[in-house]
Amino acid sequence: MPSVQMRSSPSVSPPRTVTDLKQRVIACLNRLSDRDTQSLAAAELHSIALNLSPETFSLFINCLQTTDSSAKSPVRKHCVSLISALSRSHGDSLAPHLPKMVSTLLRRLRDPDSSVRAACATASVDMTTNITEPPFSVLAGPMIETLIHDCDTNAQVGAAVCLAAAIDAADDPDVEQLQKALPKIGKLLKSEGFKAKPELLGAIGSVIGAIGGRNSDKAVLDWLLPNVLEFLSSDDWHARKAAAEAMARVAMAEEELAPLYKKACLGVLESRRFDKVKLVRETMNHTLSLWKQLEDDSPESSSLSKSVSTGKRINTLKSKEKNPNVQTSSKLNEVEDESKEKMPLGTRRVLFPAKPKPSKVKKKGTNKPQLVVVQSSDEEESSDSSQRKNADEELFLIRNKITQIEKQQSSLLDLFQRFMESSQNEMQSLGRRVRCLETSFSVLSTDLLVSRTITQNVNHERNAHLQN
Repeated sequence: MPSVQMRSSPSVSPPRTVTDLKQRVIACLNRLSDRDTQSLAAAELHSIALNLSPETFSLFINCLQTTDSSAKSPVRKHCVSLISALSRSHGDSLAPHLPKMVSTLLRRLRDPDSSVRAACATASVDMTTNITEPPFSVLAGPMIETLIHDCDTNAQVGAAVCLAAAIDAADDPDVEQLQKALPKIGKLLKSEGFKAKPELLGAIGSVIGAIGGRNSDKAVLDWLLPNVLEFLSSDDWHARKAAAEAMARVAMAEEELAPLYKKACLGVLESRRFDKVKLVRETMNHTLSLWKQLEDDSPESSSLSKSVSTGKRINTLKSKEKNPNVQTSSKLNEVEDESKEKMPLGTRRVLFPAKPKPSKVKKKGTNKPQLVVVQSSDEEESSDSSQRKNADEELFLIRNKITQIEKQQSSLLDLFQRFMESSQNEMQSLGRRVRCLETSFSVLSTDLLVSRTITQNVNHERNAHLQN
């Protein structure tokens, strides 16, 4: 009977200690490296993350933080995914541990595996949307510092992508913090040490969209927009697409300041609308439509330019009235030159194939300049219609050319794919032949070795028999 009492003294189901939990998590992380046990270990770690208590949050995050770059890629990726699972499951209960979670995330930004960095972006979105009690600066501040000061290319890419994802997912981002950081982030566009320019342009677009025209600084846009416009002609199509998306963010967010840059931006976007890459072309046309929807930058300046041009014409006519002995042909040449300046080169060749010879007959009278004005207006109307017609024809030809190029690209891709498939089949057949040759060579070498051994034994027996 005393033995029974000794057995019943401890509790039947004792609670799991902190040490047991740590050993269990580390064992599951080690099992992630093995393909045979990877799925089971991932499911067990997910279950542990869902059932954690507030007292064990710190222990679990420390275990995730101890994994280094020597671990296999599935282990590193799943550790980041567990941060997402924690954020979705426990929400604001993790608010005291958010800085440690962010530091764990930043350590993974240097990872050479792009899937790990993509998991970091997903985790940043989950932390932003589910852990809302701390201010947004707790999450965005370390990412901005990493983006500005880290020289590693992978870290630059990861920090830019995570920052953009967090800003886009935030319901109430810290506008003041982003305003202060925008000049520092924008200067990285001119930095030769910063390699992740497409991702940086995406982060700049997210920052501008988050600011949303609230207390925007015109001085910042004065130097930022020209730098962004430069990337519309970059050799990297990812950079061109990201720059077009950033310009679209400016058009949508900066309703007050964007019209001031409308004329210059439309000129650049019009020149880049026929990009050779379809995705970039679609993005560029979408951005162009957004900028066209903006109001005119300054009606006063446009009316002023019209009045200046009208004043020049009036002065020209007055000077001609004072000198009635001017040749009529020279007046017509002036009108032609004025019309040529307003037309593209193709239209000039159609309307003015050759310069007319000057006439030697001099016309007198004061009514001739009035006839010149009527004639110049008619020629301007005809030149405008011809210009529009030629522009439509050129646009039609350009579209046909782009369609032909796309068809040629698709045919080249099909041809290249067939070539790769045939090359792969040939390589496989060549590998089989090489293996057959290796097998034959090994058999021949074995037979040769056996025959040589037999010959040596026979010779040895024969010599021994002769000696006896």
